[in-house]
Amino acid sequence: MNPSFKSKNPKLSIITIVLNNKLFLEQTILSVINQDFNDYEFIIIDGGSTDGTLDVIKKYESHVTNWVSEKDSGIYNAINKGLSLARGEWVNILNSGDRLHASDTLAKVFKSEIPEEKAVLYGNWFLCSLVKNPDELTPGFANYSKGELLHQSMIYKKKLHETYGMYIDTKKLIISDYIFFLTLPPKLFHYLDFPVSINDVTGVSSGYWSYRQKLAFDYILGKISLAFLFYENLRIFIPRIDLYIFKRLKKIFSKLLRN
Repeated sequence: MNPSFKSKNPKLSIITIVLNNKLFLEQTILSVINQDFNDYEFIIIDGGSTDGTLDVIKKYESHVTNWVSEKDSGIYNAINKGLSLARGEWVNILNSGDRLHASDTLAKVFKSEIPEEKAVLYGNWFLCSLVKNPDELTPGFANYSKGELLHQSMIYKKKLHETYGMYIDTKKLIISDYIFFLTLPPKLFHYLDFPVSINDVTGVSSGYWSYRQKLAFDYILGKISLAFLFYENLRIFIPRIDLYIFKRLKKIFSKLLRN
């Protein structure tokens, strides 16, 4: 743990959680410490890595405000640990393997006009595969009404946790961040029309299980219909369900025409 802090009350707390990710953690760290914006603290929560991840953290220890390495019960337990250490007014959760988009990203965020009543800033992003090609980027666009939000591209006021609680910490739930943000009052959200982060698609929350949980929660909130929920789950189990349905209908009509 590094006890040296840039300031007692930083503007922003950046929290990175990691477990056995020595190959890609460095990219995350470099994207943070190369920022033009300096009024932040950088917290790394390691889940007890054994692959050399700690060597990467120690390599950049002078740039890290606080770091901890110990076993945890999962992603949101680790994030909550980071939040308990955070002293910033605002928070950003940037998982290992994810990156801030550019060196001026945070400067752009805090130079933008943020209305006083807004407590959640959300922006666009890029997706990539660090395993295949980290430089091949696919753009993604945030849309609050459609629930298209990524926590890596969100910066929010830490005090929200005092009112709305911490992230739900259970082993099988991997959309606790989505649940937290979608239960906040819509009036708190403020859109940033530029990319904030670059995110690795091989992360845990990128899988089908995460998407199915998100669909279930969207249905509970009334954001999607039962028909759409059913269709999307079919699409997961049967890739290109649209082609499957088309082929089945084609067969049926072919039989009808022959008769």
